[in-house]
Amino acid sequence: MTMTQQLIPVFNGELDGRNQQLCDAQELHAFLEVQTRFNDWIGRRIEQYGFIEGEDFYSVLSKSAGGRPSQDYHLTLDMAKELAMVENNEKGRQIRRYFIAMEREARESRGATYLSVGQQLAIHRQVPRLLALLKAETSPAIRQTLYAQLCQHCHLLAIPAPSLESVGRSKPENGDLFPAQG
Repeated sequence: MTMTQQLIPVFNGELDGRNQQLCDAQELHAFLEVQTRFNDWIGRRIEQYGFIEGEDFYSVLSKSAGGRPSQDYHLTLDMAKELAMVENNEKGRQIRRYFIAMEREARESRGATYLSVGQQLAIHRQVPRLLALLKAETSPAIRQTLYAQLCQHCHLLAIPAPSLESVGRSKPENGDLFPAQG
């Protein structure tokens, strides 16, 4: 089996106010070869591990071919991984590896960069320094270079960068590019 082979279909959906990858709980249950009836298993796991509807999963009523509708659950990959981890069997191990591979693919496709805490702190310390240099600088070319560095730092920290116009002045107050020396 290759790591990109889909064991459980993963789909994009919205949960907790953001787009993210989800999977169907019944498909996970079947793959894990859980002997407990699905409704009992999912209800027990939600209660036992404190999963929160709207944050870790959402449930929907599905139409059935007669009888009453069944309850479907769409899970975040984090919840699915946790459920797989507590199924202490070979299928649980296999699905854990699968979800790790899926996350890696998603990160790589977004070009995401993951930094250590030390790296984040070092970059975070540079932001005020860059802002001070940018505020003091009057040369448009140097301001552009400093601003590009500031934007890169903000991107790495996943924080919004201020607009160039909002940080200091791009030319002296009197409008002269080269102030008179006197």
